[in-house]
Amino acid sequence: MRAWLTALLLALAAPAFAQDGPAVAQQVELERARAELADQVQLSVYDLVDELVYQWTQAPVFADPTPVVLAGVTVPVGLGTGLSGLVENHLAGVILANPRTQVQLVHCPTCSATVVHSGPESTVVSRGIDDPELLAKLGADTGRYALFVDVAAEGSWLVLRARITRLSPELPIVWSHTITAPVSAPSLLRDPGHLTSADEARQAYLDLLRGRGPITIPVRFNLRTFAPGWDGGGVPPPPLVWLETGVEFEPTPGSPWTSSLMIGGTFIPQAYKGVLVQGRVGRLLTGRTRSLIRPDLYAFGGVAMMNLSGPASLAFQVAPADAAQIIAAFVGGDSGVTLGALQLGLDGRLGQRIGFSVAGEYYPALRNSTNIGFRSILGVHYHAVNTEVTVCF
Repeated sequence: MRAWLTALLLALAAPAFAQDGPAVAQQVELERARAELADQVQLSVYDLVDELVYQWTQAPVFADPTPVVLAGVTVPVGLGTGLSGLVENHLAGVILANPRTQVQLVHCPTCSATVVHSGPESTVVSRGIDDPELLAKLGADTGRYALFVDVAAEGSWLVLRARITRLSPELPIVWSHTITAPVSAPSLLRDPGHLTSADEARQAYLDLLRGRGPITIPVRFNLRTFAPGWDGGGVPPPPLVWLETGVEFEPTPGSPWTSSLMIGGTFIPQAYKGVLVQGRVGRLLTGRTRSLIRPDLYAFGGVAMMNLSGPASLAFQVAPADAAQIIAAFVGGDSGVTLGALQLGLDGRLGQRIGFSVAGEYYPALRNSTNIGFRSILGVHYHAVNTEVTVCF
């Protein structure tokens, strides 16, 4: 009986829920839009505050450190007192992080409190900061100046008006300034401890998006492993370990193309030593420009030229080594070999800081070698697999 009654009540209430559904969805969407707008306004106001304090660092209002009372912060109507408190905290934090402003915020409970002053002529109710004579009677003389910050939305612009007033009966304004910014402008999010101008912060942001400039200095740790000979005979080819550095550059900022020129060296005692020069051209595969939030993948092709000497270099000779060459290699004689290679591979980059790449290398001089064979992928022959870890500076 109870289950049947519950089902009946739900059936009767269903039309009401159906009618209220669109209204509830609309209210949720309005709240979401309001929250997003409030976040954008908050960041834009933070930019205005940062610009205000930056201008104080460049042209201080006072010659010496001066106590100043923060009289209050007003924000556009409709955004609530929460935004006012956030802006006030941000302003105090930025001022404390930049002592060059010569502004020392001080706490004055009497200044912000509502006080009542009665006399023979009238009774005045006001904030203490608006009645300097009363402050003097109460002994609140620590804050000689008061800072007022007003933020308003005027059309498509946010306007910050700041003024510093001397706490004397006349309340003279000793400094005032107005800063504007379009609401649609992206926030710069400057570091409070290292304030820069808006132009410098915007340029730093663009440089970051473009990958820190056209030239990068990479350092690569390289390992080349060669395919053994087909019949398993001959001298087995050793893996080659290289340390490389050079320059990597792109033709235009934000270009999907990149190129590099590297030099490197290798040395294994009693095995081999050598030098390497290589050049590459790469093309971004995962978009039109570099990404700051996900890895990038490049396809590249290049050429390399290396010179090896030492006993292990005998494996890279096409003709079998004779006794004289073997003896010369072990006693330090001239047993060098010079090889050229064609490269084709993939390079993954993480934040343009760290890279991992793998490539197949084909050595024309080794196509008839009995010591080194080759493998094949999709009909492409290669003699060696080249794996690298790159760190960019």
